Amino acid sequence: MVEADRSSEIQVPDTFELFYREGYAAVVALTYGLSGSRWVAEDLTQEAFLRAHRDWARVREMDSPGGWVRQVALNLARSRLRRLRSEALHRSRIRPSTETSSAPSEPESEAFWVEVRRLPTRQAQTMALRYIDDLSVTQIAKVMGVAEGTVKALLHQGRERLRRQLIAKGLIDDEV
Repeated sequence: MVEADRSSEIQVPDTFELFYREGYAAVVALTYGLSGSRWVAEDLTQEAFLRAHRDWARVREMDSPGGWVRQVALNLARSRLRRLRSEALHRSRIRPSTETSSAPSEPESEAFWVEVRRLPTRQAQTMALRYIDDLSVTQIAKVMGVAEGTVKALLHQGRERLRRQLIAKGLIDDEV
């Protein structure tokens, strides 16, 4: 028997294995958009699904098991970002960086997601849920545990800030 997951349009099978196989790629895409690293995205996704597996009897009965896994993945990504920022701050206090980046130029879509990752965390998460996971405002609100108005505001603020960042980098014209 398959139960419809109304929040994220993912079917919730009776077995965890099927749920995992059907939802894994979408959660990896979401966490990749936030982390920029395939390895980190897979790590975050594995941890989110591990937590779902540990309590599968409860999770599968939720209105949105797929939304729950996404929320766990977002929380893990947020914690990782906080930890990295804290570590970078402490490193900069110990030894100022004199290194310059010599990374090769990136494809346009990668440059776009680099700029998304520079947004405030909640704006970046909202943008990833909208444009990677293709969730509606209502679905994003459920996943993030916020009001729909908050999602709309975060999307608006994120788009506007992203537009300014892309213009400043010369990646889009000021006319956009």
